[in-house]
Amino acid sequence: MTCGRENPTPDGIAADWVARMDRAALTAGEQGELDRWLGADIRHRGAMIRAQVVWQATERAAALRPGAGAGAPQASRPPEASAGLHPLPARARSLSRRAMVASAAGLALGAWPAPSREMGRFYSVRDAAPRSVEIAGGTVRLDCFSGLLVGGTAARLLDGRCVLSSRREARLDAGSLTFRSVGRVQVSIAGDRTTGLLLSGSAVAIRQGTGERFTLRAGDCLTMGAGSAPRLRGLTADELARATNWERGVVELQGETLGDAAAIFNRYNAKKLMVHGQAGGRVLMGSFALDDPDTFARVARGVLHVDYVASARRLDIF
Repeated sequence: MTCGRENPTPDGIAADWVARMDRAALTAGEQGELDRWLGADIRHRGAMIRAQVVWQATERAAALRPGAGAGAPQASRPPEASAGLHPLPARARSLSRRAMVASAAGLALGAWPAPSREMGRFYSVRDAAPRSVEIAGGTVRLDCFSGLLVGGTAARLLDGRCVLSSRREARLDAGSLTFRSVGRVQVSIAGDRTTGLLLSGSAVAIRQGTGERFTLRAGDCLTMGAGSAPRLRGLTADELARATNWERGVVELQGETLGDAAAIFNRYNAKKLMVHGQAGGRVLMGSFALDDPDTFARVARGVLHVDYVASARRLDIF
């Protein structure tokens, strides 16, 4: 399904899907098409959630308008009050509301709107340092290229990765799982896969829809993917360290090429590493500060005998 616009955006397509689901249940073919679209790009899942939230908010707003719901019967209106009314056809009303949903959801991507008890607040981090967001019962630290929806006592990770820290029980929804934890739990979404890693304290993961519960101990990692059995295992100390390097501001290279390393640094820094030619395939091992690409380039020159040219916004390695 694509929205009736040139070059449809994910938010526009998501708004079309939400409008379609509001009219009637999806057919098996439509459900399959929606599932394929959601799985094609992690951003589609966030667009769908935003569209659903805005759609529900417009329903509540309509219900709160004077005269809505159990108001006066139509027949009680004076003739002069109803003679000039020409309601839009049902489809036109749906399209107008759908356009509003797509516009509102799209604006939420890059904005930091004022708090709203109806819609909550969207937070997103792009190519920048992680940032912390206060939620009910705790704090969520968002990794780059991650999105979070916070409203009232509920918070939902839309995409990317985060760490939930709390001294009392806090709740975080992600994908098909709900995490209730006291302590620190790292949660991530990649495609149709949701992962929860308990760093300290205690946590329970609840499978939405079935209510199936998974009790996590420190070091336990739970992975849930569409169409596959859940996997719960304990991580080794080395695996745990590598999984949380981003939060500690560390890049640990164990066989990655300079090209791979540059991609990691570029996620977190405004100054970009650009690796050219054969230098991209050279391998450098060690631990580096995530926010210091200049030192990484100097070490690469000293160890691998590559050269680099520095400017205000980039480091070109040859």
